Amino acid sequence: MTGSKHPKTNIRNIVLRKGVKRGYRRRPDLHPLRRGSLRAQDLIEFALVFPVLMLLLFGVIDFGRIFHVLIAISNAAREGARYGVIYGIDRSGGVYTINESVIDAAAIQEAGNFNLQLTADQVTPSCPSSCGAGLPLRVVVTDTVTPIMTIVFNTDLTFVRDMEMVIP
Repeated sequence: MTGSKHPKTNIRNIVLRKGVKRGYRRRPDLHPLRRGSLRAQDLIEFALVFPVLMLLLFGVIDFGRIFHVLIAISNAAREGARYGVIYGIDRSGGVYTINESVIDAAAIQEAGNFNLQLTADQVTPSCPSSCGAGLPLRVVVTDTVTPIMTIVFNTDLTFVRDMEMVIP
Protein backbone atom coordinates (compact mmCIF):
# COMPACT_ATOMS: atom_id res chain seq x y z
CA MET A 1 0.00 0.00 0.00
CA THR A 2 2.25 2.66 -1.10
CA GLY A 3 0.85 6.11 -1.46
CA SER A 4 -1.98 5.69 1.10
CA LYS A 5 -3.34 8.71 2.90
CA HIS A 6 -2.58 7.48 6.34
CA PRO A 7 0.93 6.89 7.56
CA LYS A 8 1.88 3.50 8.75
CA THR A 9 -0.05 2.83 11.94
CA ASN A 10 2.01 1.78 14.91
CA ILE A 11 1.82 2.13 18.69
CA ARG A 12 4.07 5.19 18.78
CA ASN A 13 1.83 7.15 16.44
CA ILE A 14 -1.28 6.22 18.39
CA VAL A 15 0.28 7.38 21.66
CA LEU A 16 1.46 10.66 20.14
CA ARG A 17 -1.91 11.38 18.55
CA LYS A 18 -3.72 10.97 21.87
CA GLY A 19 -1.53 13.62 23.53
CA VAL A 20 0.41 11.34 25.88
CA LYS A 21 4.05 12.28 26.29
CA ARG A 22 6.67 10.04 24.82
CA GLY A 23 8.16 7.58 27.34
CA TYR A 24 5.24 7.87 29.77
CA ARG A 25 3.77 4.64 30.96
CA ARG A 26 0.54 4.66 32.77
CA ARG A 27 0.48 2.61 35.95
CA PRO A 28 -2.72 0.61 36.37
CA ASP A 29 -3.02 1.57 40.08
CA LEU A 30 -3.13 5.31 39.27
CA HIS A 31 -6.63 5.37 38.00
CA PRO A 32 -7.99 8.95 38.00
CA LEU A 33 -10.63 8.09 40.59
CA ARG A 34 -8.09 6.51 42.96
CA ARG A 35 -5.55 9.32 43.04
CA GLY A 36 -7.39 11.18 45.83
CA SER A 37 -7.59 8.06 47.97
CA LEU A 38 -3.82 7.57 47.64
CA ARG A 39 -3.25 11.12 48.90
CA ALA A 40 -5.55 10.44 51.84
CA GLN A 41 -3.70 7.24 52.59
CA ASP A 42 -0.39 9.11 52.57
CA LEU A 43 -1.83 11.69 54.95
CA ILE A 44 -3.06 9.00 57.35
CA GLU A 45 0.30 7.21 57.28
CA PHE A 46 2.07 10.50 57.97
CA ALA A 47 -0.31 11.22 60.86
CA LEU A 48 0.52 7.84 62.36
CA VAL A 49 4.31 8.10 61.94
CA PHE A 50 4.79 11.80 62.81
CA PRO A 51 4.20 11.49 66.62
CA VAL A 52 6.65 8.61 66.81
CA LEU A 53 9.28 10.61 64.94
CA MET A 54 8.74 13.62 67.22
CA LEU A 55 9.00 11.42 70.31
CA LEU A 56 12.27 10.04 69.00
CA LEU A 57 13.62 13.48 68.08
CA PHE A 58 12.82 15.10 71.42
CA GLY A 59 14.10 12.01 73.24
CA VAL A 60 17.47 12.42 71.52
CA ILE A 61 17.49 16.13 72.41
CA ASP A 62 16.65 15.39 76.07
CA PHE A 63 19.35 12.75 76.41
CA GLY A 64 21.83 15.14 74.84
CA ARG A 65 20.91 17.79 77.40
CA ILE A 66 21.21 15.26 80.23
CA PHE A 67 24.67 14.12 79.13
CA HIS A 68 25.73 17.74 78.76
CA VAL A 69 24.70 18.47 82.35
CA LEU A 70 26.41 15.31 83.63
CA ILE A 71 29.67 16.23 81.93
CA ALA A 72 29.45 19.83 83.15
CA ILE A 73 28.83 18.99 86.80
CA SER A 74 31.49 16.26 86.75
CA ASN A 75 34.03 18.76 85.46
CA ALA A 76 32.83 21.36 87.99
CA ALA A 77 33.30 18.91 90.87
CA ARG A 78 36.75 17.92 89.58
CA GLU A 79 37.85 21.54 89.15
CA GLY A 80 36.48 22.48 92.57
CA ALA A 81 38.39 19.62 94.22
CA ARG A 82 41.58 20.33 92.27
CA TYR A 83 41.47 24.03 93.05
CA GLY A 84 40.40 23.30 96.63
CA VAL A 85 43.39 21.11 97.54
CA ILE A 86 45.76 23.81 96.25
CA TYR A 87 44.10 27.10 97.21
CA GLY A 88 40.95 26.24 99.18
CA ILE A 89 42.58 24.92 102.35
CA ASP A 90 43.71 27.39 105.02
CA ARG A 91 46.76 25.87 106.70
CA SER A 92 47.46 28.64 109.21
CA GLY A 93 48.27 27.64 112.75
CA GLY A 94 48.64 23.96 111.91
CA VAL A 95 44.88 23.57 111.60
CA TYR A 96 43.43 22.80 108.17
CA THR A 97 40.13 24.53 107.39
CA ILE A 98 38.13 24.69 104.18
CA ASN A 99 37.64 28.02 102.43
CA GLU A 100 34.28 27.20 100.84
CA SER A 101 33.94 30.41 98.83
CA VAL A 102 37.15 29.70 96.89
CA ILE A 103 36.08 26.14 96.06
CA ASP A 104 32.54 27.23 95.17
CA ALA A 105 33.86 29.95 92.85
CA ALA A 106 36.15 27.49 91.02
CA ALA A 107 33.32 24.96 90.50
CA ILE A 108 30.84 27.65 89.41
CA GLN A 109 33.35 29.10 86.94
CA GLU A 110 34.03 25.67 85.43
CA ALA A 111 30.29 25.01 85.05
CA GLY A 112 29.96 28.42 83.40
CA ASN A 113 32.38 27.24 80.70
CA PHE A 114 29.64 24.74 79.74
CA ASN A 115 26.88 27.42 79.85
CA LEU A 116 25.53 25.90 83.06
CA GLN A 117 24.50 28.28 85.82
CA LEU A 118 25.32 26.93 89.27
CA THR A 119 24.97 28.59 92.64
CA ALA A 120 27.02 28.20 95.81
CA ASP A 121 24.17 26.11 97.29
CA GLN A 122 24.71 23.49 94.58
CA VAL A 123 28.43 23.07 95.44
CA THR A 124 29.30 21.40 98.74
CA PRO A 125 32.97 21.00 99.73
CA SER A 126 33.78 18.84 102.75
CA CYS A 127 36.42 16.68 104.35
CA PRO A 128 34.92 13.23 105.06
CA SER A 129 36.76 12.61 108.34
CA SER A 130 38.84 15.68 109.04
CA CYS A 131 40.96 18.05 107.00
CA GLY A 132 44.67 17.45 107.01
CA ALA A 133 47.64 16.46 104.91
CA GLY A 134 47.09 13.11 103.18
CA LEU A 135 43.31 13.20 103.77
CA PRO A 136 40.71 13.63 101.02
CA LEU A 137 38.75 16.75 100.16
CA ARG A 138 35.34 15.97 98.65
CA VAL A 139 33.38 18.36 96.43
CA VAL A 140 29.77 17.46 95.62
CA VAL A 141 27.92 19.27 92.82
CA THR A 142 24.19 18.86 92.19
CA ASP A 143 21.97 20.14 89.39
CA THR A 144 18.37 19.65 88.32
CA VAL A 145 17.21 19.25 84.71
CA THR A 146 13.65 19.74 83.52
CA PRO A 147 13.20 17.48 80.48
CA ILE A 148 11.41 18.64 77.35
CA MET A 149 9.49 15.37 77.22
CA THR A 150 7.40 15.59 80.39
CA ILE A 151 5.26 12.80 78.92
CA VAL A 152 8.03 10.29 79.65
CA PHE A 153 9.70 12.02 82.62
CA ASN A 154 7.01 13.46 84.88
CA THR A 155 9.42 15.03 87.36
CA ASP A 156 12.61 17.02 87.27
CA LEU A 157 15.78 14.94 87.18
CA THR A 158 18.39 15.69 89.83
CA PHE A 159 21.99 14.69 89.17
CA VAL A 160 24.78 14.54 91.73
CA ARG A 161 28.49 14.21 91.00
CA ASP A 162 31.29 14.20 93.53
CA MET A 163 35.07 14.23 93.35
CA GLU A 164 37.69 13.51 95.97
CA MET A 165 41.31 14.59 95.91
CA VAL A 166 43.99 14.15 98.55
CA ILE A 167 45.23 17.26 100.33
CA PRO A 168 49.01 17.53 99.91
